[in-house]
Amino acid sequence: MRRRSISTATALAVTFSSAALSIAVAGSATAASAVVTSPGGIAVDGALHKVFVGDRSSGKIVATDYNGNLVDSVSGISGVSDLTVSDDGSVLYAASEGAHQIVALDAATLDVKTRYSVATNKGPRYVAFAAGKVWFTYGDQWSGNLGSVDPSVTAAPSSARSLSADTTEPPTADPTADPTQSATPEPSDTTTAEPTEPPTPDPSVSPTADPTQSATPEPSDTTTPESTGTATPEPSESSTPEPTATPTPDPTTTPTPVDPVTLGQFSGIWGPGILDTNPSVPGVLVIGQTGISTDSMAVVDVSSGTPQRTAWYAGDYTLNSGISDIDLVPGSSQVLVNGSQLDNYANGKFTAGSVYPGGQLADVAADGLVAQATGTNVAVYRPNAAKPLRTFAVGGAVGDLAWAPDSSRVFALVGSGSSYTLKPLTDPTKNVPTLTVSAPATATRAKTLTVTGKLSTTVPVAAGTKLQVVRTDLASPNGRGLVAATLKADGSYAFTDVPPVGGTVTYKVTFLGDAGHVAVSASRSVLVPRNATTLTLSNTGKTYNYHSTVTFTAHLGATYRNRVVEIWDDPYGSDLGKKLLKTGTVNSHGDLSASLQLVRDTTFTVVYRGDALTSPHAVEAKVYTRVSLSTAISHQYRTGKIGSTTYYWFHKSTAPYVTTSMTYYPGRAARVDLQVYYAGKWYPESEYFLLSKSGKVTVDLGAPGQSGIKARVRSAYIDTLSGDNVNSTTYTSWRYLYFAK
Repeated sequence: MRRRSISTATALAVTFSSAALSIAVAGSATAASAVVTSPGGIAVDGALHKVFVGDRSSGKIVATDYNGNLVDSVSGISGVSDLTVSDDGSVLYAASEGAHQIVALDAATLDVKTRYSVATNKGPRYVAFAAGKVWFTYGDQWSGNLGSVDPSVTAAPSSARSLSADTTEPPTADPTADPTQSATPEPSDTTTAEPTEPPTPDPSVSPTADPTQSATPEPSDTTTPESTGTATPEPSESSTPEPTATPTPDPTTTPTPVDPVTLGQFSGIWGPGILDTNPSVPGVLVIGQTGISTDSMAVVDVSSGTPQRTAWYAGDYTLNSGISDIDLVPGSSQVLVNGSQLDNYANGKFTAGSVYPGGQLADVAADGLVAQATGTNVAVYRPNAAKPLRTFAVGGAVGDLAWAPDSSRVFALVGSGSSYTLKPLTDPTKNVPTLTVSAPATATRAKTLTVTGKLSTTVPVAAGTKLQVVRTDLASPNGRGLVAATLKADGSYAFTDVPPVGGTVTYKVTFLGDAGHVAVSASRSVLVPRNATTLTLSNTGKTYNYHSTVTFTAHLGATYRNRVVEIWDDPYGSDLGKKLLKTGTVNSHGDLSASLQLVRDTTFTVVYRGDALTSPHAVEAKVYTRVSLSTAISHQYRTGKIGSTTYYWFHKSTAPYVTTSMTYYPGRAARVDLQVYYAGKWYPESEYFLLSKSGKVTVDLGAPGQSGIKARVRSAYIDTLSGDNVNSTTYTSWRYLYFAK
């Protein structure tokens, strides 16, 4: 397939959404992909290993390597609608519908070599290279025709034509009629009325044939090809030639101007027909009608340089119900329509053949392989196969497809949003098998277990093929190869194993691939239980004073080999994180000790990582830590005992000051408890006071104004109620107050 249309609605949406070609970065800053907004043809150059993609809306052509990396671009190809390359890959030809030109470019540099003007205001639309010429279609749905450019011919300067109007007259005959049947009036004795419908020229008749051998048409209906274009070479940098004397014309001879552009070589395809060639069928074109819902098509032999009909179908709805894509199939007299329908041709006619599953568009390789786009998938089929060799999920609708000439890869223009990106699909002829692995969820160590599975393919793999098996476990973390599994005729396999250790045991089965299949692997894990052990930590669950240094001892029970224990501490509070306090091998008694100075409540975690026969184990325990806390009394005039209790003595008019000092923490408050003794009973009162950043707060208790009063006061940190929970509740001792005269 050289080129096919996307829907009109899609084309317009893409055209108006962006008028410029964009470059999308793919993978690294030095690798870019070809991204177009409106596909304008795709051509693959096997000699240079390049892919060319046209962007109709921006008038650009971009070139990539076989990996899809952008390597070059050229602009100024107005309305580029299709691309083709010469047989030797040296010249790229573009249909420039906006400028009504066939543009020849150097395929190696993308420099424009020649612009061939085509005398039409509708086209050229599609192009194909065959028999040394560039063939193109042009015209609207009532005036479609076939033209050619002969690159070996240099145009005479006098052959320039105006491009203001299409020189091809629209026929009024039935568009479904066979264009090869000329209308020849019967002779009679009476005057013959002028025909109301112009006869359709026969495309099978050579345009150089003797016109006396058929009915003489009106001048406007002649089938003789016209030279209706000009070739404009790109300006060279050579110096202006020296003027020479004007030669005297030879009166006996008249020079005949030669034009490389020839129009009107195959009418009857109503609209600019899709063209396709195949390198395995040299000198043959297939033409498919577009523009209206009928589906006329033709196979044309152009090997002589002049189109000769091989087969014709007049589009009577008995075959295809519309053509949006057509491909010439090598190795058989067939064409592939719309990526699905095979139509046979013989004895000048077409008949319906077999059908590929699904399909919207396709390209057929020189060896007959079919790359078919359906939705967001590209499937590759062998000729006439019912199942694909391989299916690629490309992630978007496909706007165009093209094979590399050596069938090494397929290039797909994949849509995403308002643009299309060129994606190379490698190893297209290799089938992708599906491999399954089944094993029990759990198994007993040192006992035999059985692993089964199946390799499923659309292209069979020979019975007896070996599958690689690797077991990964705690004893062999990098994997250990086992005896290979053998495929049976139905693709199934089975093997047994004895897990030597516990833990997670993973079996990975691999089909290494072959000339017709890609490699594929699958895995299954089995849980093999291990022996349990004991793990404890001493001195936990207790409350310690601030800045106490405590030694904690972890004890590990029986294990297989690993005797390493980790002790982690995690102080309360979001500002301090969990850290490893100590790790090491336990002593002969199974003990490992570590010391820590405590400042907050702390969570300890003791971890044993396990070994091949012993399960991992971890225990968690907490210790609690009081704050540093003190209370100071001031403004007393003396101290003295009342009974056995020491009191701070105040005048009745003097207010005691109570200063609390406490370990600081953001938002922390001290609680001050005041109790007054009356009638043999203490009466309490408490209040919280926010600490300063120095960890202190001073409270004025006030003067009672009378003597003989006994009171007591203390400070406290109350877990959570003091504003945080990073320490445990702490109290100072009571300070006793007495108010004298």
